[in-house]
Amino acid sequence: MTFNHKLTALLNGRSISGTASLNATTTIGFADGSRMTVRTTGEANSGSAGGIVQGVRQEGRELNLDFADGGTLTMQTEAATASVIVRSDAGAMEYAD
Repeated sequence: MTFNHKLTALLNGRSISGTASLNATTTIGFADGSRMTVRTTGEANSGSAGGIVQGVRQEGRELNLDFADGGTLTMQTEAATASVIVRSDAGAMEYAD
């Protein structure tokens, strides 16, 4: 699985404050107020609050957030592209794929 360098550079060091899943959408909130929305296959996803993102790997529809403590949050995205959006705490678009 290869690193998503753009998403890794953007999320590296951000701490997860919480996650929520509804239908086929998972929202990950970060301590800085930013949030990542992932359209998924509808499976429930969860991540531990406090996890600090170290890297992001992506291949096909699998998206992995790797944490500094060695843990990983794995999600199956709805499609290989156009499934991930990251917005700043002010709502400005930081990343869309």
